[in-house]
Amino acid sequence: MNFPSRFSAILIIGLSAIRSPIQGAAIEEISPENLAFFETKIRPLFAAHCLECHSAEKGKVKGGLNMDSRESLLKGGESGAVIKADTAEKSTLIQAVEWSADLQMPPKKKLSDEQITSLKEWITRGAPDPREGSATTNRSPKEHWAFQPVARPTPPSVKNPTWSKSSIDRFILAKLDQKGLLPSDPPDTGSDADRRRKREALLRRAYFDLIGMPPTPSQIRNFTNDPQPNAFEKVIDELLASPAYGERWARHWLDTARYSDTAGGPRNNRNNEFRYAYAWSYRDWVITAINKDMPYDQFVLNQLAADKIPNNSKENLAALGFLTVGERFRNEDDTLNDRIDAVGRGFLGLTIACARCHDHKFDPITQADYYALKGIFASCIEPKDEPLIGGDPNSKSYQTFTQRMDGLEKQAHAATFQMLRANVNEFHNSAAEYFEAAYMQRTAKDRESRARAEEFAQKHKLDGGLIDQVSRHTNPNDPVLGPFVQLIKNSEKPVQQIIGKTNKKSAYNPLVIDHLSSGSEWPGDITMVAASFSKFCRTIASSSAPRANLNVDPVLDLEKGGIFKTIANSSKDKLSPEDKARMSLAVFPFEFVPGELLRDMNALERQMRDWDRGPGGRINPGAIFNKINELKLTFRGGPVRAMAIEDLPSPVDLPIFPRGNAPKTGDKVTIVPRRFIQVLSPTEPPQPFSNGSGRLELAQSIANKNNPLTARVMVNRVWMHHFGDGLVRTPDDLGNQAGTPTHPELLDFLSSWFMEDLGASKPAWSVKALHKAIMLSNVYQQSSQSHFLESQKKIDAGNSLLWRANIRRLDFEAFRDALLCMAGAMDTTLLGPSVNLASEPYSFRRSVYGYIDRSNMPDLFMHFDMANPNEPNSKRTSSIVPQQALFLMNSPFTLSIAQKVVQRPEVVEAVVTNKDARSGILNIFQIVLQRTPTKTEFEMALRFLQTEAKEQAKVASATAKSLTEGQKKAEELVRRSQTDNDTRKAVVNEGELVRRTTLSPWESLVQALMFCNESAYLN
Repeated sequence: MNFPSRFSAILIIGLSAIRSPIQGAAIEEISPENLAFFETKIRPLFAAHCLECHSAEKGKVKGGLNMDSRESLLKGGESGAVIKADTAEKSTLIQAVEWSADLQMPPKKKLSDEQITSLKEWITRGAPDPREGSATTNRSPKEHWAFQPVARPTPPSVKNPTWSKSSIDRFILAKLDQKGLLPSDPPDTGSDADRRRKREALLRRAYFDLIGMPPTPSQIRNFTNDPQPNAFEKVIDELLASPAYGERWARHWLDTARYSDTAGGPRNNRNNEFRYAYAWSYRDWVITAINKDMPYDQFVLNQLAADKIPNNSKENLAALGFLTVGERFRNEDDTLNDRIDAVGRGFLGLTIACARCHDHKFDPITQADYYALKGIFASCIEPKDEPLIGGDPNSKSYQTFTQRMDGLEKQAHAATFQMLRANVNEFHNSAAEYFEAAYMQRTAKDRESRARAEEFAQKHKLDGGLIDQVSRHTNPNDPVLGPFVQLIKNSEKPVQQIIGKTNKKSAYNPLVIDHLSSGSEWPGDITMVAASFSKFCRTIASSSAPRANLNVDPVLDLEKGGIFKTIANSSKDKLSPEDKARMSLAVFPFEFVPGELLRDMNALERQMRDWDRGPGGRINPGAIFNKINELKLTFRGGPVRAMAIEDLPSPVDLPIFPRGNAPKTGDKVTIVPRRFIQVLSPTEPPQPFSNGSGRLELAQSIANKNNPLTARVMVNRVWMHHFGDGLVRTPDDLGNQAGTPTHPELLDFLSSWFMEDLGASKPAWSVKALHKAIMLSNVYQQSSQSHFLESQKKIDAGNSLLWRANIRRLDFEAFRDALLCMAGAMDTTLLGPSVNLASEPYSFRRSVYGYIDRSNMPDLFMHFDMANPNEPNSKRTSSIVPQQALFLMNSPFTLSIAQKVVQRPEVVEAVVTNKDARSGILNIFQIVLQRTPTKTEFEMALRFLQTEAKEQAKVASATAKSLTEGQKKAEELVRRSQTDNDTRKAVVNEGELVRRTTLSPWESLVQALMFCNESAYLN
């Protein structure tokens, strides 16, 4: 479709060149995100696996490669550079750790897939590395402004006191006076149109700031026609009282809390349910707490220690999701590190996690501080059953949930034992081959022997998962395979001598001992031993003398499943040693667990994860457990549970890990008691925590008026979301790297006032009161335009002194929610499970309820700069990329929005009923851009409609085939998603597909206005 030149040129897309910091050895500025990635992912990896052999500091520089600093690492070793700027795959470092080159590093044990992926991402990011020395200063890090007590400065005198509505204005104006700058408010021209346009812009700004949605045409008219001096204050009060306020500001906090509906990392795979069933209960708690204006100190306390607060409501247990919705790692230390990082950056604005391997390079945070906090979180555990915090058991929906859950649980129980039987059957059909393959794999020490093991497995068509399972038992101490492994290791001795002298005899399965003891002298050749093991399996399988009290078919009647039915119903207290021995052999190579212990679904699922290693393509009960989890995650009206945490019965104090490495046996260790960090503690040394894990004491230390950081961090973030930048530009790091605030006295004034209790007019720690104070100031209500724009830009081009309002880009959620509001189609249901925002059938719920998979973020989220859920991230990036325009142009979602806008009653009445094009244009401008069009825009829109009408038939003919194909493809994708058991998929919404049709001229006008920069920015 051909738009007039004005509309086609409205959206301008620019791309900036990116230069890799690998190109030169000098340190370039490292973003906070990249710095955090290095400190949490790369530095610990280097310390644990590389520096032992590649560190001049430790006296070893093998191959000439010194990895102590960024400069030495980029220099490379005797074979040249190990990092290449163009691609991670071509870097020698990656080839070595993947063991794909002749050089295999580390030589003894290959890095995990997760660690290799982290190294690749690090190189892709440009290998950010701060280890070339820190910015030097004669000032002690403890003297940094952020660590000083919060002061209460007196608002300064200003040259034009009449401009100041509040103390906030005086602090801003004083800085402007110093630089000879003037506020942007232009003189009143007396034009009603100018006054209306300014009021429209201010109202739009307030609506998006507080509730993340635009005002309706009637709300615009009411405000612009209200002559009362308190008209804007009334708007603020109404918006703060709206449930939509909590939804908007909860999304800001969820960025800080690294919220996601999934565990991420290595957990995202087919055979492991990685979705958190009740992460959304944490999100809902945040929304509710913000709407209630929960005092910020209580907001902090609940998220760290809701279970420890006396007389706390059970609903507040959901707040503990702050600790538990983060990424999960194979290494538990990494999960604890994630929680320390979330607490440090989230509440204190400090990168405490940087002290994991060494004292912080910039801030007064020691390694002892880090391990004191680690002891707190290491003394906690997630309960096996999430606590129930909501739901009405008497409701119809709750009963429906219970019925569906009962059916799925029965399926899961049956499928688990069917899987077990199928895998055991597969194993017994080729027991000798599986034993030999597992032994070869277990004892392989070089590439050639590993290749022989793989070749053997392929020759006999063995399943790799089952080989892995058998390999776990291929050691001399295993109750079943141990004696057979002993035969191989002692080939020169008679079997009776081996079995008779071993001190492990009592730990071996007695049926195995009986079988071997009845044999004669035989060589310890692996093939012969494997044949003996296979014979033993056949002997047991053919036995038809089950114990009378078992009441089963022959012991291993795998077709009828008698023994497995017995196992499923067995009781741990009623099994004799011989019964246990037979049942252990019945399920080998899987662990025997009495069925009584598996009747609980959580226990059965945990055991199934350990069992589910068998032949691919067979019964996969994991899919049923995933359906159980998905029902919990998506069903509305069922039980609501909290992703809680609780203290261990016996809390632990941990040792410091030198350079991030766990101490070895015999090493001298320094135990650190659980406590707060030194620099913020009221006593020196800090007092150890004694109340369980110490979480409540930690929370009380953070949510404390004497803590110089807590209030400053929150005030700075609220300011940032109203002005585009904080008084400190790094909202998650107020340490020495943050620099000086643009208005340090104002930051302290607001922080002190924020904590102050003024009764009903302003309770202590009230975030709503903070909003109102900021928004009623003149600095907030300034125009983005100025009569002195060009001259003042020369003095303060970045507008850091706030002489005018910043033009700010809407984030993804606000932009999408604005589209829903334009269409009049938003589902305003409050709270509840997550929905899929990226795929059809589309949900029309608010964007805060979107399902977020941290390891499989939809392209839509990435294109519009959604926060990275892998780490705290209070300030999003803002980019302009072609994909954003393509989404507006081609997405069925945005096309449906254009259709719905034209179907709104006021548009239909003007366009269809009254045939009044000018009224239709006026209504569409007010709906899409929340303002009245100018005379010129009226004329342009009319010409646009006339041009589109002439081209309509031609466009419809040209697009008919592609629209039909698109509709069929969409239907096929939905059908596939509804039948696919792949756990990697997102949740699937209910609803109808978008109707693919050629846009009418009026719908094209709506789409053109949606392309405007104005629709995506706050003026």
